[in-house]
Amino acid sequence: MDSPRHDHSPLPAPHRAASLFPRADAAEVAFGGFAFVTGDPPASAGIFVLTRRIGDFLYPVLFVEAQEMAAEAARLRVAEPMLAAGLADGCFWFARENQRLRRHALRDLVGKYDPPLNEDFRRGRAAPEIAALVPDRAKNPPVGEAEHGAEAIDVSEAELKAMVRAFYTEAIEDPLIGPVFARHVADWDSHFEIVQNFWSRTLLGTARYAGSPFTPHLLMNLKPEFFDRWVALFRKNAEANLKPAAARMAIARVEHMSVCFQAGLFPPKLPEKETAA
Repeated sequence: MDSPRHDHSPLPAPHRAASLFPRADAAEVAFGGFAFVTGDPPASAGIFVLTRRIGDFLYPVLFVEAQEMAAEAARLRVAEPMLAAGLADGCFWFARENQRLRRHALRDLVGKYDPPLNEDFRRGRAAPEIAALVPDRAKNPPVGEAEHGAEAIDVSEAELKAMVRAFYTEAIEDPLIGPVFARHVADWDSHFEIVQNFWSRTLLGTARYAGSPFTPHLLMNLKPEFFDRWVALFRKNAEANLKPAAARMAIARVEHMSVCFQAGLFPPKLPEKETAA
């Protein structure tokens, strides 16, 4: 448990979750080579991780090293708005008395997973599945790169505005998702600005958008088929209004958001535990 692996090489997108993130149904949960115990942490020194289940995998939201894990976990669930709002649905921990070793382990874990609520020791963006649910707090996240490395993004605010307006012009008239927007958007000018600010932050690294894109959708009574139509319309308008690399990055983000939103809104039913007769 005290000897973490140090493999920080990037993983291809299709295999990232299977190779890096533990399965939610695993008998033992390990992050970065450390074995973690499930459940609320005890009143002792160590490291705990707050996680979010997305599909079949556990994604770290925040790694914390503390002299008194139980007290710090309780404090964060009240003081941290995203945690208080229910972003994390799991907690795992391991004990470690030596503070220097705890700090070293924390550095290794944060550097490997880049959880969105950690700031120090980051190496890059959070996993897109979890970053779609919460603003990433990396102090210096890479700007203008695709999630798995590589293409330079050339995009302007004018192009983003054109994409947003074109998408909503079509979406408002769509028989499937148009009524959803009609019910929930009262001020279209304000809505256009918020959405453009989101894409400005995503593709240009600006700081005009703050908040979680997931939260406003919790009470909208959405259905899975709405997301398929949303992605299809967005893909069409992104390709028509953005240069190819920017369009690919924007479409990839929307596809990840669709997966994550549906995982949060329509969690799979877990089998009920059998009780002894």
